[in-house]
This record gives sequence, C-alpha cells and structure tokens, in this order.
Amino acid sequence: MTQRYTRPLGQLLLIGSLVLAAVACTESNEETPAPENDYYPVTVGTYRTYAVTDSLWRDNVLTVQQFQFRERVAGTFTDASGQTAYNVIRSRRATATDAWQDDSTLVLLPTDRTLQQIRNNRRTVELVFPTRTGYSWNRDAYNALDTVTAQNRQYQQVGESYTVNGRTYERTVTTTDTELNTATGTTLDDGLYNVAKYRQVYAQGVGPVARVRRRFVYCGTGNCVPSKTNIYRGQVRRETLLETGNL
Repeated sequence: MTQRYTRPLGQLLLIGSLVLAAVACTESNEETPAPENDYYPVTVGTYRTYAVTDSLWRDNVLTVQQFQFRERVAGTFTDASGQTAYNVIRSRRATATDAWQDDSTLVLLPTDRTLQQIRNNRRTVELVFPTRTGYSWNRDAYNALDTVTAQNRQYQQVGESYTVNGRTYERTVTTTDTELNTATGTTLDDGLYNVAKYRQVYAQGVGPVARVRRRFVYCGTGNCVPSKTNIYRGQVRRETLLETGNL
C-alpha cells in the first residue's frame, strides 16, 4: 500500500511566510547603484565654493595669489538639440568676508552618456559614462580643436577614495588631460622643456572636488639646460572644494 505523508496546513503557511520574509529581506538589502552622472550632479539653486591658489612664474619670478570661486547653478534652458542645459554663474571674491562678484558663466549639459560643458564658446566632453579606469576619449569632439583621432582625456582612477581639505570622499573618479599642439598634433608636455597637465577629481553625489592645472616652460631660449627648480614661465592653479549648499 502506498503511503502519503502530508503536512498540516498551519505548518505549510508558516514555511511559506518564512520564505517570503527571506526574499523580502534579501531584496531590501540589495543597494541600487547610483547613476554614474551623479559624479557631477546638477540642480538649480545649488552651489559649490572652491579655494583657489594661483602660482605664476614670469621670467623665473614666482608670485602667489589666493582667492575663492563659487559656481552657482542659476537656471535651465533648452538648447538647439532639445536637450536641457544648465546656466552656471561663476563668482569670485578675495576672502571669505568679501562680497561675491560675478566673474564668468558656463553651461553644463548632463546626459546618461556624457557630461558636456560650454565655456568661452568652447564645448568640451568633461565626463563619459560608464566610467572605467584607463578609458580615454576626445574631449574636443564638439569644438574647433577637434583632431578627429585625438584621445586627450582619460580616467586615471575610478571608484577610489580621495581626501582633500581634511574630508574623505569614498567614491571618486579622476580625469587627466593630454594637451596637444593643434598645429603639429604633438603633445605640449615633452617631459623636458615643457609641462602641460590638467587633473580633475569628481566625488559621487558631490561633483568636482579638486582641479589642478600645471603649465611650465623651463627655458626662455633654446640653448638653456632645463631645471624643474628654475621655471622661466608657468602657472599652477589649484581649486579645492570648500563647501556645497543651496541658495
């Protein structure tokens, strides 16, 4: 005789409830990844304030100037392609107690694939998504400096933590530029007589937290011996994030 074994109804309901609870717990513990364009969030009414240090060399003489920049997202408009664009007003002041004076404007165009910027009538591709270490792209694809084949910006680091001004950002991306001589197509940074570097760090959920631009010419004439301690002409500009907020 074949015997059949059955479980009491209450026991079956208990098992089913435990299974559903386990599934629900698993789903609630899974984090939804932030969109990658969150490395440069753009919202009307928000601002970022940066401490700026400008080091200038003229005829081997160094002068240093410090001030602050504020970048404020002032509003939106629809560009010719139907894309939402954001107006950003950049203001400057000498010290934290001085009043802000508008300095310049720029436009940001964020999409799911890129973050583009228009400044001084020059459109550049600031970020490309998805981010991955070592990936390079043509920063000047949409402006007159486009060389079609140039891959002049790349992700140096992706997903790394970064500390600046005593604050650590857990997840960042770092971009570096290769500056080219548009007449010859060769790099301006030859590692001997000239230095041309630009590095930007973006923190997820925050935006740009550091920018460093270096331009050096070590020799004023062609027959000098270049020395990193003797800069004929050059500039280093460092911008580091001080605060963000809403106006």
